Order: sequence, then C-alpha cells, then structure tokens
Amino acid sequence: MHSDKILGALLKFCLVILFLKFVVFGAWMKSPTHKGPGYSILKPVGWEVIEDATGVQPIFAATDKPNVVLFARPEKIPPAGSLSADTSVPEATIAVLVVKLANPTWMEDEFPTLLDALGKAGYHVFDHGQIKVDNEIFEWVLYKDPTGSLVNLEFYYVNELNKLFKIQYQASLDAFKTYRPVFESTKDTFKFSQQLW
Repeated sequence: MHSDKILGALLKFCLVILFLKFVVFGAWMKSPTHKGPGYSILKPVGWEVIEDATGVQPIFAATDKPNVVLFARPEKIPPAGSLSADTSVPEATIAVLVVKLANPTWMEDEFPTLLDALGKAGYHVFDHGQIKVDNEIFEWVLYKDPTGSLVNLEFYYVNELNKLFKIQYQASLDAFKTYRPVFESTKDTFKFSQQLW
C-alpha cells in the first residue's frame, strides 16, 4: 500500500517534468543545432534560418532536388548596379547543401575541373586547398564573382554513398572579413551523422 503511493507520486512527478519540458519550455528551449540529411551544424546566433533555400547550386549533376539550408544575416545589400531594396541579398550567408549525385564522383579528380570552370566563367579564384572537417577531407576554394560584389568560400566533400556535401560562405567584399570568424566557428560545428543510405 505504501509502495503504491510512492510509485504513484514518482509517476506524477515524471509526468510533470515531461509536461514542463515539452509544453512549457519547448518554445523557449529550442536547440540551436540544425539537423540536415546526414549532418548537424550549429546555427550562428542572430542569423535567420531559411529552409529549402534556392540559389545554392550543387555544381555536379544530381539525381534529386538538393536539400539546402541557408543561415543569413538580417542586413541586406542591393546587387551590383541596382539600388532597389526588392532585389537585395543578405550581407552574408552560410549555406549547407546535400544531394545525391547522378554519377560516381571523386572530389580529388573533379576539383581541378571545378577550378578551371570557375576561371573560364570569369570568377577570380584567390586560393584553394584541402582541410579536414569532422575528420573528413574537404576541398575548398575562395573566389570572387565576376561583378566583384560577392566573395565565396566553398567546401566540397563526396561520401562513399556518392552524396555531395557543400558548405558555402558568401558575403559582400566589405562584410567578408567581419563575418569570417562566425563562418569558421560555424563550420567547425559541422558533424556527419550516421546514415545507411
């Protein structure tokens, strides 16, 4: 009889804790971690989250629609040659793209072709190389667009399941150095999650 009261009180206490966790604190205690297909990354503080963003391209032929999340600064800049606020873009963005590629792809073979294509398209490539992100080797490239208004720092990795992971930092010339530490700290939180396919 006494043990039934203790068990009942313990059960009520657990239900109250679960209620507080999921109903009351759920809206206030949202995790800053964004979980995408095959990865997780911390959202930069004060940046907007745009799910299913457009404008970030996989570069290679893909079998599916890319999954893209974009973290954007709320400040906007008009595109080169335009003063209209309607066509403005975020001052800085961090994007993560994941997509299954149509053909078997090895980044160490394809990356020189990508660099060549950027040069032929009028992009100014400043630097490129390799870096480890979550213990995997990514190819990276730093370049400026032909209009000279945006600088891009992109990281590419293709896993054994032929999925492309692209991490992209894009900012105006003036904002690039300002937000680069935010990008680097965000990139360092990128973690692969286990997937069977």
